[in-house]
Amino acid sequence: MKGRALRRARAGAAAVAGVAALAAAVLFGGCGTPSASGGDGDGETGGRPEIGREEIVEALARGWFPGRVGDIAVIPDRRAIITYRGESNRYMHGGPWPFDSDLPLLLHGERFFRPGVYGGPASHQDIGATAADLLGLAPGAGATGRSLREAFVDADDPPQPTVVAVLVLDAMRDDYLERRAELLPNLSRLAAEGARFSEARVDYLPTNTSTAHSTISTAMDPALHGIVGNTLYDRRIGDSRQAYEGVAPYNLMALTFADRWGIATRGRAEIVVQAGTDYAAVALAGHGACILGGHPRWLAYYDSGSGEWRTNEDCYHLPPAAEKVGFGPRLDATGRTWMGHELDSYSEARRSSFFAALEGEAAVAFIEGSAFGEDEIADLFLANLKSTDYVSHKYGPFSPEMEATLAELDGWLGRIVAALEAKAGPGGLALIVTADHGMPDTPASDDLWVTYDDVTAWLDERVDPGGPGVVAFYEGSENQMFLDHERLGALGLTPDDVARTLETSSVVGYAITEAEVRRAR
Repeated sequence: MKGRALRRARAGAAAVAGVAALAAAVLFGGCGTPSASGGDGDGETGGRPEIGREEIVEALARGWFPGRVGDIAVIPDRRAIITYRGESNRYMHGGPWPFDSDLPLLLHGERFFRPGVYGGPASHQDIGATAADLLGLAPGAGATGRSLREAFVDADDPPQPTVVAVLVLDAMRDDYLERRAELLPNLSRLAAEGARFSEARVDYLPTNTSTAHSTISTAMDPALHGIVGNTLYDRRIGDSRQAYEGVAPYNLMALTFADRWGIATRGRAEIVVQAGTDYAAVALAGHGACILGGHPRWLAYYDSGSGEWRTNEDCYHLPPAAEKVGFGPRLDATGRTWMGHELDSYSEARRSSFFAALEGEAAVAFIEGSAFGEDEIADLFLANLKSTDYVSHKYGPFSPEMEATLAELDGWLGRIVAALEAKAGPGGLALIVTADHGMPDTPASDDLWVTYDDVTAWLDERVDPGGPGVVAFYEGSENQMFLDHERLGALGLTPDDVARTLETSSVVGYAITEAEVRRAR
């Protein structure tokens, strides 16, 4: 029943896509110009050309969605970190620099991919296009990615796998494969045995989890699928909300390849999605049953309030194995301490290698409890493994804590792949491994480590001293600053005036106005 032609016909029918305190002046003295990284000395580009304004504007244009972006994109200098107050997010990604945007991208499965290092360009959009191609789906309407067929064993008529799996290792810097290879034997093996795209990178902004996973799953630029950040600011109500508020897909303006495969197979494909946070899970899964003609799939995300795995029953189903892999008993067995750090909540426990073990154990349980390989229809396993993101946000990308977490994650990566291969059997597993973003280097000086509130206060001191300020909203890895246009008008200022002021700060590399991005589009 499921020949290639039939799969293509179904695919054609299913190819649908919708369209704080005032900072001291010393922290910001001088002119903000991009330069080589300091601190860890980890800002190597591997021969990548210096990133300039034109490239950054192009990346912002790929992430420009009307009504969801601010007046100014504030791009931190590559030497600097702009982040939240508090210790949990001392390190913050979101920018265009290689430590944020260079990606590991590996295709593994000897029946499907030719081993080797491929030097051509590759992106998140291409991952979704490649996964869809392996399933026999035609390119989705509006897709901007391309299938990476140069790595296929049979590029003319690729065989369909029993299981297609996409594993997103959150905040996994590409240079870990060289610089921390001793901690990553399983990831290194997959790279050696499979196809590695050495020039893979994020070609849009911002570099963050919701945007990346949505771009992977839809094979589209964020300017088309609409998820242009983890958080979206709503000018109408003057407040921000999560892009996937309520664990719901309604702000996603396109179908994912999981949606399209569910429709093409009339819900018969086994599709299992797991993530260490709700927004990554929904971004990978897509709409499920919450769109006309859609079908529910298995989805589990980690709930940091309860330490359990949860789902949105309106759109998805919770895998039965979820009840067996809660964090409570596992965390109690550790004494709730790790490397000298107190783990006093299920939220804080995510910032430890124990969470890598929980995610890995859950993935294996979901795979082993699935119906993968039980009929002739290809199945999907899509996972975000997030422990490395939580740990590096707090402790940094080259900290002892991160090294312990990398090692734990890699051990479970080997077990996850083994479980998938066992389920796939002779039909084969087509595995894609990547990251959503990286994490910045440690600044050379505390003067280059500031908060969003610091930047806002510094700006207001210069353009509206003693006044209410010109910023309506500015925080998060989106790097988007929304301005109070009424106040700007009263001061006789324009967004361009504000942007030029921001660019005199040593922590700001570029301040790009929405008008400049629109012109690029």
